[in-house]
Amino acid sequence: MKLKGLRDALMFGRVLSAGLVVAGYAFFGVWLSNWLVADGWNVLVALMAVPVVAAFGMWQGWLFLTKGRKSKNPPGHDSKGDSPVH
Repeated sequence: MKLKGLRDALMFGRVLSAGLVVAGYAFFGVWLSNWLVADGWNVLVALMAVPVVAAFGMWQGWLFLTKGRKSKNPPGHDSKGDSPVH
């Protein structure tokens, strides 16, 4: 029973960490956008930096959340993971 609670707490920590990763990338997108505007780039191009960098951050957060959940050798595959074993 205690092990399930520990797993839940660890998953909650991973979710919070993923949120901080996404927030960090969004902040970087805003900083990059301001830097591009100050450097003389077109405002529309600079504004596209925010959603592009935030989307990249969401992808990184998703990879972080799903990293530990997948088995390295699914059933039916050999140790190299090349093709199903018959």
